[in-house]
Amino acid sequence: MPVEFKDAITVIALLISAIALWRNLKSDTKNDGAQTSEILVKMEIMQSDIKEIKADFKAEVKGLRSEVENLKERIIKVEQSASSAHKRIDGLHGEHQAD
Repeated sequence: MPVEFKDAITVIALLISAIALWRNLKSDTKNDGAQTSEILVKMEIMQSDIKEIKADFKAEVKGLRSEVENLKERIIKVEQSASSAHKRIDGLHGEHQAD
């Protein structure tokens, strides 16, 4: 009879262990699901922020390109004006030396 009692205790202990393991796995699965959802929400927020930064960056680059084009045009005009001034100065210098 003692052998049967030991066997019954062993079976009961195995059943209790199996039930505890099953409950822990179920709990872990719920926790994993909650953590996964939280991570997905955070990633969506980050994606939205990145899109906003990208749009701001594109607008800034567009503005800088426009400003660079304006500066190029101004430099061309200044160079033409300087060239014209040098020609006039050279002409005046030549007239002055001829006198």
